[in-house]
Amino acid sequence: MIIGGVGGSGTRVVAEILRTLNFYIGNDLNGPLDNLAYTLLFKRPKWFYRHQHDSRTLIRGLRIMEKRMLKLGRLSIPEYLYLANACLSMSLHGHNRQKDGTGLWPLGRVKKMFELFPGKLHDFTGWGWKEPNTHLLIREMNDFFPGFKYIHTIRHGLDMAFSPNQQQLFNWGPMFGVRLPARDEDIPAASFRYWVEANRSVLEKGKQLGKDRFLMINFDQLCTRPLQEIEHLLSFMAVVPDQQTIDRIVSLPEFPNSTGRYKDKDLQWLGESDLSFLSSCGFKI
Repeated sequence: MIIGGVGGSGTRVVAEILRTLNFYIGNDLNGPLDNLAYTLLFKRPKWFYRHQHDSRTLIRGLRIMEKRMLKLGRLSIPEYLYLANACLSMSLHGHNRQKDGTGLWPLGRVKKMFELFPGKLHDFTGWGWKEPNTHLLIREMNDFFPGFKYIHTIRHGLDMAFSPNQQQLFNWGPMFGVRLPARDEDIPAASFRYWVEANRSVLEKGKQLGKDRFLMINFDQLCTRPLQEIEHLLSFMAVVPDQQTIDRIVSLPEFPNSTGRYKDKDLQWLGESDLSFLSSCGFKI
């Protein structure tokens, strides 16, 4: 079970729901519950731009994720080389424009990768991870994992446009034809353009995967009517928890204080096609 989305779109809440349902999502997580092994292996912009169409290399990284999360034996020599390259490039360049992840950070990730598995896999409901940037590898994950299921969380694009979290815009914007903003005042329009293009790409891939493998969660609707949305999520995962567990996970979604922050902003840059896409995703202005 993999969770992704544009950064800040509510993926943490979905990860909390999975953990409450006894899914194993890794042993090296940050505060938002991102799986940092994935961050090390794939969230390296300079490297990813060079290898985004190299499915063999990308699947090698997924094989490392699977082996080290589930402790499925030793890495091969090419896999060790992949991991060493990931550590070196991350140490030098980091994983965003603030260069987070440089220095000794990668070594901490490798140490966690080679720790013993916490328990036995059959004691868990299932396994997977949450890392927003996973939406870039939907096709490769679908090809590699036989039981692949992907949950994509989407939040109101205009709230996202005025978010302080713009890592994906600056990491991947050009990949989706979005020109990076030269001035701070240009960030909201560029961020919204990225939100549109990235989510449109994901939804197109979702149609190809089908309803058994792809689920989109509207974060605003998850907060407004948690029981109904969580019922859809449970059906997608084929999980039937007891009532006490359902009550716990229904209490998890909450509107953040930043909800509606776009309402007092200048939105003259919005076009009709933008409004149409917002509406098609279930959002209103």
